[in-house]
Amino acid sequence: MNETQNAPVDAPAPEADAPATAETPVDADPTDELEKWRRLSRENEKRWKQASRELEGIRQAQMTDQEKAIESAKAEARKAALAELGTSLVEAEIRAQASAAGVSVPTDYLDLARFVAEDGRADRERVTALIDSLPKPPVQPEFPQLMGTGHHRSGGNDISSMDPTELADFIAGGSFI
Repeated sequence: MNETQNAPVDAPAPEADAPATAETPVDADPTDELEKWRRLSRENEKRWKQASRELEGIRQAQMTDQEKAIESAKAEARKAALAELGTSLVEAEIRAQASAAGVSVPTDYLDLARFVAEDGRADRERVTALIDSLPKPPVQPEFPQLMGTGHHRSGGNDISSMDPTELADFIAGGSFI
């Protein structure tokens, strides 16, 4: 029998390897938890953007002059294309969000260039702020008012009974229809 099979394995204590996590109390408000995750998400996004900029800087430093000229031409072409289409993208975003909110937006009088983000696409936060600032349409009644239900006064016809001769007189006189 091999001695290594029965020898205990020296493993570090689980408490030593486990990262320290902040325990949330059971009574924690869900909005506090939501805000915590939003804050962490924003921090991670900032770190990612910073790392992306650093990586792009390293790539730029290692490029030859010909590669730099090609990248510059690509960037100018992309910027020109997005400049042409940016306002169309913004207008589509405004119309989509306005439709979802149930409001109408006259985009003819808006400076759509104000809603274009740095990357040439529509800035959703600015568009959402615009849509939220618009007056909301009045809330329609939950059920439409149906004619014929309940008590309604007659339209001026003096029909006192459903006597066939009286109805025939109204029809013949033209006052019924």
